[in-house]
Amino acid sequence: MTDDQQLTLWLGATRYYLGRRTYAVADFCGMLRRQWAFLPEATRKIIERDVGEAFQLDDEMRRWGPERDASRWRPLGDDCDRKQWERVRALWLPTAAPHTASTIIKER
Repeated sequence: MTDDQQLTLWLGATRYYLGRRTYAVADFCGMLRRQWAFLPEATRKIIERDVGEAFQLDDEMRRWGPERDASRWRPLGDDCDRKQWERVRALWLPTAAPHTASTIIKER
């Protein structure tokens, strides 16, 4: 597979799974973590950017608290999905402290 083909496949899949609320997020994130070291640098950088932006938006939405709308779509999905994305983000940001909805709400 060429670098361009890997970019198309992995970036497209990452963008597809961001915000999904399904067990498949864990499956995809596991595959992404296992393949991370083999991905072209350009592909990794774009995924890092997209996932980082999703974390920023997700943090902001979670600060609103569950009283706003607990069923509302979030950029990283539900808490269980967010935990999987935290494991992905740890590949390039190993010191990132994992946040849960309760810790983010307490920061308000």
